[in-house]
Amino acid sequence: MLPAGEITRFTYAGQERFIDTNENNLPDAGDIFEGVVSINQIRGATSGVDFSSQLADKEITSHFRFSLTGNSADFSHLEFGLLPGDSFNLYVGQGSSKNFDPSAPDAYDRASDGQLWLGIQPGVFFESVNDRQPDGTTLNRAWLDIAVNNTGYLLASDLLRTLLGKDAQHSIGSHTHNDHSVQVIFDDRVARLPSPYPQFTFSNFGEFNVFPVSEPATWLLILIGMGAAVSVSTSRAYL
Repeated sequence: MLPAGEITRFTYAGQERFIDTNENNLPDAGDIFEGVVSINQIRGATSGVDFSSQLADKEITSHFRFSLTGNSADFSHLEFGLLPGDSFNLYVGQGSSKNFDPSAPDAYDRASDGQLWLGIQPGVFFESVNDRQPDGTTLNRAWLDIAVNNTGYLLASDLLRTLLGKDAQHSIGSHTHNDHSVQVIFDDRVARLPSPYPQFTFSNFGEFNVFPVSEPATWLLILIGMGAAVSVSTSRAYL
């Protein structure tokens, strides 16, 4: 269950691995970031209504992989894309598949052995940048659409970052971009470097935002009801 009619904020914690494909010890184009996250809170972004009690008997986890597609000369700005083999899929685990453990050798498998809930895969809109902040920390921001939606809700495309009062201005290459109308945004920061788990490079935390509206089934019932009402009204007109 999600707080339909307002933006839903999922907060998460995770672990991430830097795969230095050209082995130059620098985050540059062609490198890969892969990791796992676990949702720890579900809350209405405006109302503050908390739906997190559902996580007592189920989990929402992700196994993700992004490709680094560009960087500034000083590496203070990184750009990511979804290339073949990349994804940011979220899964719901219950029963035996509620088993997430980032310290386990099979952490990737545990994060993806539930039912696919949301699929963000190559072919959809995806724009992600990581920028060094004035305090020396980094902030990763992303705008993206969904390839697979098994949530039971329609997820609206909107200027989510603007609606939440977040800074939307960013750059891709030499071009400055503002907000994008998309189904999902997320913000991500490094929590700890190095990670406490040897298979990962660092720990992270962040939030994932979507705007669920009425369930498709609800809309279908409304349309059926409207059709029935029109039919009855037309029938009476001819009596």
